[in-house]
Amino acid sequence: MADGIQLAIAGLLHDIGKLLQRARWGERGGARHPAFSAQFVEDFAEVFRKAGVEVEWLRDTVKRHHEGWRDAPEFQPQNPAEWCVALADSYASQEREEATLPSSSSVADTPLLSVFHQLALQGKEGERLGLSPVGRLGVGLVPGAPYPEARPNIRKEVYQRLEEKIRARMAQLGQQPPMEPKALLLSLAAILQESLSLVPADTQSEPDVSLYDHLRLTAAIAHALWLYHGGKASEAELRRDGDKFLLVVGDLGGIQGHIYRVAGAETGVGGIAKRLRARSLEVSLAAEAMALGILEGLGLTPLNRIMGAGGKFYLLLPNTEEALKHLNDLWEAWERWAFEGGASLLPHLAWEAFSGREFGRFDGVLARVHLKLSQVKLKPLHSLKGTLASLKSPLRPCAACGLRPAQKDEPGALCVGCEREREMGGRLPQAEGVAFFPAEPNPPSPFYRFPVLNVGLWNGAPVSPAVPVHVQRGRPDFQPHLLPFEVKPLLGHLPTVGDALRATGQDLEAFSAWLQEEGLWEDEEVEPRRPLTFSELAALSQGVSYLGGLFLDADRMGEAFAQGFRRGQSSLATPSRIASLSRSLEWFFTVEVLELIRNPSLYGGRLGWSDLETQVKSRRYPLVYSVYSGGDDLFLLGPWDVVLELALDLERLYRLYVKHEALTLSGSFQLFAGKTPVPHMAQALQAGEARAKRDGRGRLYLFGQTVPWDTLRELRLGWVETLRRDLASERVSKAQVYRWLGIWRRHWGREDLGEAERMRYKPLLAYALRRVRERERERERDEVAWKRYMELLDHTKAPWQYLPVWVQWALYLERR
Repeated sequence: MADGIQLAIAGLLHDIGKLLQRARWGERGGARHPAFSAQFVEDFAEVFRKAGVEVEWLRDTVKRHHEGWRDAPEFQPQNPAEWCVALADSYASQEREEATLPSSSSVADTPLLSVFHQLALQGKEGERLGLSPVGRLGVGLVPGAPYPEARPNIRKEVYQRLEEKIRARMAQLGQQPPMEPKALLLSLAAILQESLSLVPADTQSEPDVSLYDHLRLTAAIAHALWLYHGGKASEAELRRDGDKFLLVVGDLGGIQGHIYRVAGAETGVGGIAKRLRARSLEVSLAAEAMALGILEGLGLTPLNRIMGAGGKFYLLLPNTEEALKHLNDLWEAWERWAFEGGASLLPHLAWEAFSGREFGRFDGVLARVHLKLSQVKLKPLHSLKGTLASLKSPLRPCAACGLRPAQKDEPGALCVGCEREREMGGRLPQAEGVAFFPAEPNPPSPFYRFPVLNVGLWNGAPVSPAVPVHVQRGRPDFQPHLLPFEVKPLLGHLPTVGDALRATGQDLEAFSAWLQEEGLWEDEEVEPRRPLTFSELAALSQGVSYLGGLFLDADRMGEAFAQGFRRGQSSLATPSRIASLSRSLEWFFTVEVLELIRNPSLYGGRLGWSDLETQVKSRRYPLVYSVYSGGDDLFLLGPWDVVLELALDLERLYRLYVKHEALTLSGSFQLFAGKTPVPHMAQALQAGEARAKRDGRGRLYLFGQTVPWDTLRELRLGWVETLRRDLASERVSKAQVYRWLGIWRRHWGREDLGEAERMRYKPLLAYALRRVRERERERERDEVAWKRYMELLDHTKAPWQYLPVWVQWALYLERR
């Protein structure tokens, strides 16, 4: 009998023939897609043989997965393994029963629709737009590609390009040494993710689920179903439905408090910048290690992680006694780990059994498991018993986290964990990903020790003596590898001295001299790979030397997952759609956001930049530090002018990505001194974000006001830049501008003033503006500036209503 991994491989490849069929659409003698799937297996038979997979078995199993094709018995399942894949295919295809496209639609010309268009939120649905799997940026899923268009590039020739891409990747896979079936499965998944994420699984019903998402879910279901039956079920047992599956949700509580518990900048040279990024990474890795530990212990693979981001994950498991025991045992181990680390992170687990037919009503399963999760959160560390054994002699607390004991009894001493974070943060810019190792032997330092798995940085080279059980690549690189891997960018972006050299045009000697002039010189060696400190980032700002902090959060995403796929009493919330929505969001926040920071020129055309703007942003955006970016939110720090400019571009990019009027971003932007304690930054930014959401969402809080994004963009172009020019040319003095600001604050910005009292600003402002007119006359200039600023007397327009925003923005840019 085949094992679960082989069943997962068959499930992953069962519909690969759809790609090959569409690449030959309309040709005489065209075969059905299962025959093409079987042919694909034969074409790469040696790849499967090298991994120990029987080619004839795999060929027949991917071919015979259509129970309902009575006219084609050669495609009907004939043994338990084939029935397992056929049932998994049926469970994963629930959305296909909802609607049928007109018969005139061409299969090869039907695009994948954006998953966001199906969301019904605030009485609105998204635009019905398609995705282009081949474009100017490349073939398949590449950064900058998955943006919906009115006329997507999808036709027979596009499928031919995709087939060429897959065959080239399979040839690379064939050049690898013999690998384990699990490594083969995950390399195949990466190949299909790259090439099939932007094409529809089905073209005869609503085409909003990608072929990759369908294949991945089918593989996960087939694997779980096979394990439920112990790998030896009969056809009748497989077809008899019941609560054979478990949906498991894991959630780490206390994430923000854990990340921001960094006491001060005095705990090491560049320590804050390095440790903060490493601490944010630790949260992501803890959730990943928890999920992978569960899957590894049951013989499952990461394909059974249906969703996972932001410290939360959803797993599809078999509903067996072994699985339930494993969950309870591992949960207890994680609670002990949390307790020993000061309980700043709290692991929560909940699960719910469900049947095969409930894949079609998956929102109900989600609701039940979320209810259980909310109950679990009421009893954190539930498995631990009270004991006096934990009472020990008092020790000096760590100067950074304040939770764990310091290694030395001296001021400023760090605990083992915070010392590791500093070393980890220093190495992040050179890392290519992260590697998960078994508990023994220890991997190379530095590494995080979690229950069951240890996690360290990975540079792409073989690791000895410890061999990773799994690798997560930090960039969207889908090239096959001997080790089991997936693409999951968690490393973020940490600006380095090299980024500063490119931004300023200086060499290392000149930059070092600049650090000394600015009073920023430290004992640490200045070399291109060294991460920049927060004080250095602040000093790299244009104008005043401040650090800019940015919080952005996707609005209504909780509502989208819970209710967005409902239509009256019916639900469109299939697991394929929910997983696709989760993966699309994750791609934006972990790939698109970071690619905009690292490689802005990629987005110049989409965002309408001029050549000069592209050059400037390409030098400056890499100075932005990503504290975290994933799930549906982000936290960025950097030179304040760069971060504020980036915020406008990020919002515009998100709007182009989702194309849904109700899906907006709310956020907060604040200025900080370079040595402001991180908890203070986070607290201020969170308060601003809450204000933006309270004032109507789709806004940014900055300089004391919440401003709609389009209004902010207009103020920047029409008023910030104009005031900067007028200040530089001395048409307007800074004293004059501060007078306007004072008038606004006394007569407009106070909530206790009545309408008549507020209107008193007009004569005061008109009198103040006389000085602008006189200044222009004295210098024999026209009265352009005076006429422009007289528009501020119209209290109904944005320039007056949001005067503190554009005035302070321009003033800070001009201050030295």
